[in-house]
Amino acid sequence: MGCMSSKDQGPSQKASSSNKGNKYKAAESAADGKSHQKNNDVTQNFSQVYKVERLLGTGAEGNAWLVRDVNSDKLWALKLLKLPLPARFVQSVFREIRLQSELGEGHHNIITPEEVVLTSHYLGLVMEYAPGGSMTQYITDKFRDCGGVGLLMPEDEARYFFKQMVNAVDYCHRHQVVHRDLKLDNTLLSGHNPPYIKLCDFGFARNWDGTGEQSNMTTVIGTPDYMSPQLTAAKTGEAGKVFYDGTKADVWAMGVLLCVILIGKFPFEGDNVSSMGVTDPMKKVWVQQHRNKWDENSMLQSQLKYLSPNARDLLDKMFDLDEKNRISIQGIMEHPWYQTPMRRHFEDALGTLKQEQDEVEEKLAKGAYRSAERDAAIDNLIKLSASGDFKSKAAEPIHKGTIVPVWTRLSLRTVQPEYPLFNRDSLRACLAVQQRAHGSTPMDPTVNTKEDAEQEGRDV
Repeated sequence: MGCMSSKDQGPSQKASSSNKGNKYKAAESAADGKSHQKNNDVTQNFSQVYKVERLLGTGAEGNAWLVRDVNSDKLWALKLLKLPLPARFVQSVFREIRLQSELGEGHHNIITPEEVVLTSHYLGLVMEYAPGGSMTQYITDKFRDCGGVGLLMPEDEARYFFKQMVNAVDYCHRHQVVHRDLKLDNTLLSGHNPPYIKLCDFGFARNWDGTGEQSNMTTVIGTPDYMSPQLTAAKTGEAGKVFYDGTKADVWAMGVLLCVILIGKFPFEGDNVSSMGVTDPMKKVWVQQHRNKWDENSMLQSQLKYLSPNARDLLDKMFDLDEKNRISIQGIMEHPWYQTPMRRHFEDALGTLKQEQDEVEEKLAKGAYRSAERDAAIDNLIKLSASGDFKSKAAEPIHKGTIVPVWTRLSLRTVQPEYPLFNRDSLRACLAVQQRAHGSTPMDPTVNTKEDAEQEGRDV
């Protein structure tokens, strides 16, 4: 469903080009006529609970907005999906919300979803807002400041960000989730100084059951420049059916991120590939991956001389073409470059972050987990929003000045005193009351449409 941050996405060298499959393109302006119309539409849908501040981003699946809670005055990011939700999106939307809810609540370096809001026309996901923008913009600003000469930032600053990324991805893997789309655009920044990173967009994430399934994934998914050779090989016609270890694919992507953070260039890009008549983005990357080692790329030579031997050694190990030999998360944490001390400014910031993380884990340990109730209710709600019953209601125009009622708000927090809405009976009762009040046809969230049934059990 995409990420959102406070800043429009600036030029990001190659990171945000059209062939990267970004789910959201930054808004050039929220004041043009079309955006103004959408703003009115959203304002009328959510005015009971949120004041819409501005558009954050647009995409094929929906838009992202900066909103302010009318009661607490707190800023949130609101992702919207227009209803009725296409049946093909049901499983992926449910999986993204479920995985990010469970992971975000437990780790400070992962964007935390707050609630799902349902109206007659939209399904809205309310999430933690990252005021520091994206790492894409941060790197773009650094590149402009240094003029592309030398390192983008000192290695200890890069280490400060990289350590947070590794800790967040390690947390995901320990909870049997692979991200599969780690990249600059999916790494947001908090408002701290120095900023904390916040991983987002779990739309391509996948969990496994602990039986080694992470080594047997088959779906070719992600963004080409960050894909491991096991994934880019799918476009060569030589690989047959793709099997890959999702955890090692994440390690490769983190290596790409570290390289770009340090020198401002992607390790497997080159001007000699386009002349070969290769047009497919994935195949271009595959050719470059197998043509030379990353540090033999002629495009990188002017910056590589500034890298320390330990930094180059770590990247070597992360870019091993054989995923069985590629360094693990634990190996990264034990590597000399990772262990090298940083300036006091960064050490203190990580110390504070660790203290906050310990408090989160203590809270989770003492709290009452209600994830099963949450998952059941969200599953029902998403299936409801994809049902045929919503088609006629969602097609009705929203007339100017009309207040569109919020049908229900479902908290995504699993540690709290009670969950009044998180079971089928209470959800059905809540919706029935709203539907009677507004003259709607009763809808049963436990009854699936034919399209819903066809989607049951589908996963990637």
